[in-house]
Amino acid sequence: MADRPLRVGEIATRMQVVGPHVTRHLHDLERADLVRRVTDPDDQRARLVELTEKGADASGRYLEALLGWFAEAIADWSEEDKTAFGRLLSRFVDDLQAHLVRD
Repeated sequence: MADRPLRVGEIATRMQVVGPHVTRHLHDLERADLVRRVTDPDDQRARLVELTEKGADASGRYLEALLGWFAEAIADWSEEDKTAFGRLLSRFVDDLQAHLVRD
């Protein structure tokens, strides 16, 4: 879901897991042609992971379905309630990220 290819370590950090956990899943994703490893232009010895076209399509469909489901769940809410929820959700995400950085 990143806007650029990432190293396995960075993916693991973002997911709050260890590198070998990510590596095991990457093998399955590569076999399914959803991701590929590419050379890091800043370090020819290192590899980055990027979505394939098939992976980007699958990711997009997943997000559309998920966001559509959430939109349907709050479709009957007033604009005031939606605004308050958005504000509180943003605050929650910010506080959660700050908490994760401290740990």
